[in-house]
Amino acid sequence: MTETEPVRVGVLGARGRMGTQVCQAVDAASDLDLVAMVDVDEMLFNVADAGAQVVVDFTRPDVVMDNLR
Repeated sequence: MTETEPVRVGVLGARGRMGTQVCQAVDAASDLDLVAMVDVDEMLFNVADAGAQVVVDFTRPDVVMDNLR
């Protein structure tokens, strides 16, 4: 069996109630690596610069579509 690299995860809304829980879950998972925690007033490019392969968005519904761009 070969070992694989953990999936690099970024979390938007990381300091909110649900975002905090997501960050804790990612930290606890051996196959995931939390590489970016972004919250309001922080730059989204930090997620890309950190090499995130997956982004979990727990921001507000009215900003989700803007975060996709």
